[in-house]
Amino acid sequence: MRIEEMLSNGEKTFGDMARYLQRLLPQKIPVGYSIKPVLSNIESEENIRNGVLALKDFMSIFYGLLIEDGNRYEKLRVRTNKTNRTPSLAVDFPFIYHVRSVLLNIGYHSVLRGDVLSFSGLNTLAIIICCEGMESTSKISVPKLMDCLRFLSECGMYFEGIESIGATNEGLVEVTYPDAPAMLTGLKVMSVAQRDLKWKTNDDIFLRCDYRALSNDKADIADILRDFVSPFSAEIQECILHMHLKCIEKGLGCTVKTGLKNSFTYSYKKNIVWELSSSFASGYRIFVKMPNNDMLELLTPLLQELTTNGCGCENKRFCKPCEKGCHGFYISLPG
Repeated sequence: MRIEEMLSNGEKTFGDMARYLQRLLPQKIPVGYSIKPVLSNIESEENIRNGVLALKDFMSIFYGLLIEDGNRYEKLRVRTNKTNRTPSLAVDFPFIYHVRSVLLNIGYHSVLRGDVLSFSGLNTLAIIICCEGMESTSKISVPKLMDCLRFLSECGMYFEGIESIGATNEGLVEVTYPDAPAMLTGLKVMSVAQRDLKWKTNDDIFLRCDYRALSNDKADIADILRDFVSPFSAEIQECILHMHLKCIEKGLGCTVKTGLKNSFTYSYKKNIVWELSSSFASGYRIFVKMPNNDMLELLTPLLQELTTNGCGCENKRFCKPCEKGCHGFYISLPG
């Protein structure tokens, strides 16, 4: 199936995935956040912060090239079954998955000396790093590994020593990034964070360049939310932030999960009232349960009207009997 056919059939393309990942990059990274002591043996705090800023810029270029010309490396795999399986990097976008693994391996297994990262041989680079951060028993084939390195060269990285490596894949390789040498520090630190510092509610730190994973400071939910809604119009941003503040003032709990799937879930007495979420498959959307009158005032006028009219309950909309257990409804956001 060609890309043009995928678009006409509503399939998600390679560029769609790259565009989604690009939007997950932080819009603003603060200047003075603290750094966890476990990372202090890599570089000074100031150099780490500068490195993360440079890595974010590099990842933006990385995704930009994938959006512009990534389909020459890979087209979306055509699924032969009819299940509603959610698209994944490993299955549907293996080139991104492999390049991610190569970058993580360079950062994690290399030695940083000044403006150079060095590592021994190519075998280490071929290790596939699962989304959970663990090493897979599978390896990237040599031709696909070369494709990954060529693409990273197009992104501005230089690899000295690869041409002299023989059939044993042994020998010293040095990596530089002349456009912004500090990026190599960011690559080193963020690779360690992905492998050693990730947790259940904060997945895929590396692809999102999540500086908060490096910090000792307690993450501020409102700050994470501002970052999340920044791609939206000013009106939508104001609406969501207003709802967030009203919910917190009323004593609702907010559970945050960040990663390739993101969610801000607002609950009262363990009951979900509403949720803001994003995923590659579903896009950006708001989920609303049918709240009681006390909770109704927390929602914007539009959501109040929808819930009052029963727009989210298919049974209520079509005058069918209640089947118990409201599942709520979703409103898609432009994103």
